Amino acid sequence: MTQSQEHLIMVVDDDFRNLKLMLSLLETSGFNVIVAEDGETAIEKVQSVFPDLILLDVMMPGMDGFETCRRLKYSKMTKDIPIIFMTAISDSVDKVKGLSLGAVDYIIKPFNSEELLARMNLHIRLQQEIKERTNTEIELQKATSELEQRVEARTAELYESIEKLKETQLQLIQSEKMSSIGALVTGIAHELNNPVTILIGNINLAAEYIESIINHIKLYQKEFPNPGSIIEKDRESLDIDFLISDLPQMFSEIKLASDRISEISVSLRSFARTDSTSKVAFNINDCIDSTLMILQHRIKANHQRPAIEIVKNYGDLPNINCYPNTLNQAFISLLVNSINSLEESNLKNSRTYPEIQQNPNRITITTSVIESYSIEIKIADNGPGLLEHMKDKLYEAFVNTKYHTKASSLGLSMSHLIIVNKHGGELECKSHSGQGKEFVIKLPI
Repeated sequence: MTQSQEHLIMVVDDDFRNLKLMLSLLETSGFNVIVAEDGETAIEKVQSVFPDLILLDVMMPGMDGFETCRRLKYSKMTKDIPIIFMTAISDSVDKVKGLSLGAVDYIIKPFNSEELLARMNLHIRLQQEIKERTNTEIELQKATSELEQRVEARTAELYESIEKLKETQLQLIQSEKMSSIGALVTGIAHELNNPVTILIGNINLAAEYIESIINHIKLYQKEFPNPGSIIEKDRESLDIDFLISDLPQMFSEIKLASDRISEISVSLRSFARTDSTSKVAFNINDCIDSTLMILQHRIKANHQRPAIEIVKNYGDLPNINCYPNTLNQAFISLLVNSINSLEESNLKNSRTYPEIQQNPNRITITTSVIESYSIEIKIADNGPGLLEHMKDKLYEAFVNTKYHTKASSLGLSMSHLIIVNKHGGELECKSHSGQGKEFVIKLPI
């Protein structure tokens, strides 16, 4: 496969043979290539030369691949460069760690040349599409602003046409973005499923083996209470009694961790499910639980704050006919809005970790059946709330509703389209400045 020499690839590897092999392969395939033998050198080079993609070895002396990736993603200048990890170890934990740091893919050594080139071309193309969509969004924002200044002078027919055009544009943007994310999530779930299945299948058997061995040791202790000084010293040095009591607990914890990974894998597959052209019967409580599982990385504790408390007051809901995947997107947007509001309020008010522990960040989710024909979902947070003048503009595309200019309400406007237009429901925001806010969703049964 020949690639036009417009794409620059950086290869970071401390093994000279690997560097030489990669350099030959990539240059033969038509790429421009720069190399670095360690993470520090790579970070230094990337400040002046911006590659289209970075192939990064995981195991390197000094700064390893994970730390190098973290620093590159932390910098505004380099955070958008796609990173593909190269590793000789096929370990799901390392893969999840790398992907959570911002890497887009993994290549296992020794790799197939055609597969490597195919993956590289895929992520280069995806990054180009993201840049194009970003430019399109900026242009749309400018165009929308100009149209709003002229809308009062337009006729009612022109106003209706503009609104339909905005809706179509938003749907296209979100559809393309979620298509890419859905494909990535499906791949991650598939990669997790195989090793987790093997792990879970062997844990119980291993626990039985260990129990048999422990019982055998106990039988020896009973039948030979005086084993001799050499064995007795070895027993004391190994602390056999502690090992015998601790091993079952270790296996129990491994089993819990494996079940947790399995749950995450199931939730990822549920999240990435493609909706059919017709509605299906689905339980909204399950839909919300799947969404919360996906957002665990945003909810759990970090170095800036304790975990956000999630209070679930679920009612006994019937299944409703809906598009589960698109509803997932709506719930994610609403929950992310609340999470962002809480975090930015902490930052604005300079709240310390102990202060947040005393008055925790909290999101309360309540579901119920109302008047026998509707389901009501309430998502409330104890954040700063919204200013009065922002309520009417909450679901307008590109309107900033947070403290920092990086945020727009594109996700909220899509939630409004999904709930109101696609499901015939209602979406309302109740809020007073400084007293938190509450999204109220009503869906027909």
